[in-house]
Amino acid sequence: MHHLGVFDYIFVLMIVACFLIRAPWEFRNKKAKAVESRDNAKERFNLLLVFTGSLTMPVLYLCTSWFDFANYAASPLQGVLGSVAAILGVFLFWKSHHDLGRLFSPKLEMKEAHTLVSQGIYARIRHPMYTAVFINGLAQMLLLANFVVGPAFLIAFSILYFSRIEHEEKMMLDHFGPAYAEYQQRTNRLLPAFGRRQHVSGGS
Repeated sequence: MHHLGVFDYIFVLMIVACFLIRAPWEFRNKKAKAVESRDNAKERFNLLLVFTGSLTMPVLYLCTSWFDFANYAASPLQGVLGSVAAILGVFLFWKSHHDLGRLFSPKLEMKEAHTLVSQGIYARIRHPMYTAVFINGLAQMLLLANFVVGPAFLIAFSILYFSRIEHEEKMMLDHFGPAYAEYQQRTNRLLPAFGRRQHVSGGS
């Protein structure tokens, strides 16, 4: 086990904060019936990859010497940038859960009485929760000075995102039709849409 530094502890705080943000919503929203699910074996495997890259491997890195062969000496600037990314990622993770509310689900599914949320952070970004996770993955890469464990989360989530996003957007189009098509025109998937016509419709 390598000596834990301050940036290792900041990483742990980031993971704990994200768990505390998501767990209550996930528990509450399990009561909401899913009217459609596009979950499949590939989706579940990709979720397992994300869990492995974001939790299993970092825990082994912090608690064992298994990944010590890939350690490197990081500069203080790298740790500072990672800390900034962690703060931004956690805030956006909280904001996206808060604004999505009862409609949140970690799976590719539609909840009963599902409405199109285009308020709050969703007024400018269609998938801010994904943006938050990408930032958290970047934070892990910067905070954990290890060539294997550092980028593991970012790589795993990229695989999930690029295999899921087109299916998710099609599911939304199937359910919300022209309203979602119009929403797509005035927002970006991951980055804020500035300079476009902003119009909030539906959602809760």
